[in-house]
Amino acid sequence: MKYILPSVTVIDPRSSHNGQTVDIAVEDGAIVAIDANLEAAGATPIEGARGRLISPGWIDGRARCGEPGNEERETYASLSQAASHGGFTHVVLMPSTFPVRDSRPHIEALESATEALATSFLPVGAISKDMAGVQLAEMADMYAAGALSFSDDQHSIDQAHLLQLALQYTSDLEVVIQSKAHEPGICPLGQAHEGAQALSQGLAPIPVLAETLRIQRDLAILNYAGGRLHIAGVSSAEGVEMIRKAKSQGLSVTSDVCIANLVGTDRDIQGFDTRYKTLPPLRSESDQDALWAGFMDGTIDTVVSDHQPMDEESKNCEWGLATFGAATIEHAFGWYRHKNSSHEGLERWIEAVCHTNREIYQLGACVVRVGMPADLTVFAIDGSAEGLKTRGVNVPQWTQNGRAIGTILGDRLSGF
Repeated sequence: MKYILPSVTVIDPRSSHNGQTVDIAVEDGAIVAIDANLEAAGATPIEGARGRLISPGWIDGRARCGEPGNEERETYASLSQAASHGGFTHVVLMPSTFPVRDSRPHIEALESATEALATSFLPVGAISKDMAGVQLAEMADMYAAGALSFSDDQHSIDQAHLLQLALQYTSDLEVVIQSKAHEPGICPLGQAHEGAQALSQGLAPIPVLAETLRIQRDLAILNYAGGRLHIAGVSSAEGVEMIRKAKSQGLSVTSDVCIANLVGTDRDIQGFDTRYKTLPPLRSESDQDALWAGFMDGTIDTVVSDHQPMDEESKNCEWGLATFGAATIEHAFGWYRHKNSSHEGLERWIEAVCHTNREIYQLGACVVRVGMPADLTVFAIDGSAEGLKTRGVNVPQWTQNGRAIGTILGDRLSGF
């Protein structure tokens, strides 16, 4: 297959073509030419890309799928469509399914079930068997089958020794162990950020202390055990500062912030709209300001959708009974752009979702240049994504200012 992406403007800080408006020719799944006014005999122009912006394909660093076990929430096919609609060519997929993805056959089954989809799913294996937090899962076997990382997702690793063993066991595999920045023991009934909104609505609080206690513990274990640790879902000013200090001390730690925490605050929970019931919870404006500062200066390495699609029964109920989580993968970029419409903010997004995620998961470089695979996202920095592809009913309604136009992964084109 041979095609041309005409008059696209490259946004890629690592490319020599950054900021240039060019034609990009693709043949057999690879970029074969980049220049102004290309003429390639037999090539099909992709008119939907004309005049748009283009970057390396975006990677969502954390998302979930209902399949297997809860297909009413999301299937592989609907998640692939939603991810492409949001501009993502790859999705790092959490192991929290039924059954839990905690063995080699589960990793292999995911690859077999999704190989024909427009989006590539990058499997994360469970740290513990059945994510029960008691016994290590078969991490070496899962790694050999293609697992890129290990996490018990929203199931906190309460046993400190288990996290120590996981870090030590995988140190030779050079993969990251992910730990959620949340200590449930301090707020077992918590429903919302500890602040004026939770108090006025009578909701049990989730204090910032729940985050700082867990980050403090996990960094201490990392310092003792070695390995590579990824702190998932930093949501507070204190959390940002702890990670900044750990990096200055040379610890091998990376972290992410959920898009919901960059664009929403606890003001959004007024009226008990369960679409805004997330974990980590939407916190204060001062916490959000610190998250933005930490993301922009690189203390927080990347931003993730933290996509958690839910069905009617799980969300259309009273707040205390509703499941945590929001379906976010389709609008993450538009929400981000509404909060930060600067060119610096745009390049920081590209650096994080295109390059940093590839480094965290050791996927190899992907730069807009001749010879690289055609792994590309075409997008606009105005407008809103129209329609929904996700099955999740829990999509927040924040304002958008940008949208994906289409994705390209080899010869698989979506959205054009």
